[in-house]
Amino acid sequence: MNKQLVDAAEALGKALKAMALKSVTAESCTAGLVSMALGAAPGSGDFFTTGLVTYTDEAKHRVLNVSAGTLREYTAVSEATVREMATGAKALTGEAVSLAITGYAGPDGGEDGTPAGTVWFAWAFPDGRVQSEMKYFRGESEAVIHQAALFALERCRQLLHHPA
Repeated sequence: MNKQLVDAAEALGKALKAMALKSVTAESCTAGLVSMALGAAPGSGDFFTTGLVTYTDEAKHRVLNVSAGTLREYTAVSEATVREMATGAKALTGEAVSLAITGYAGPDGGEDGTPAGTVWFAWAFPDGRVQSEMKYFRGESEAVIHQAALFALERCRQLLHHPA
């Protein structure tokens, strides 16, 4: 496991523990890398309970309750979908904080012309706030996945302390 990812997960874990919060992840293009980093962080059982990988549209719909209409109208790689992933993971587990990721790591982008490297993120918080953001990362698939996982962890910690 990459030290940079584990360090970011540990920093997020400390922030969650300080606030007595636990988290869940809902990942698509990162295929569980964020969950692995959280699980590798010291004391992870105190702040991380569930990691969900919903790689296909069907899994997003079945497990996270992402609307079939949202997937059809906006695609799996969209703000609407990632927000529903975050709220669905939170609702499913009852955890206070959720982190969701969906994107095209590559080598191909979407059929709608969305380029490889496009990744959508959403974080849902105890006050009902859902923050979403899109980033574009360059590089091969593995580099995109790593950058996306790192950004998701670091941004979640920032948003816990400084709501946007």
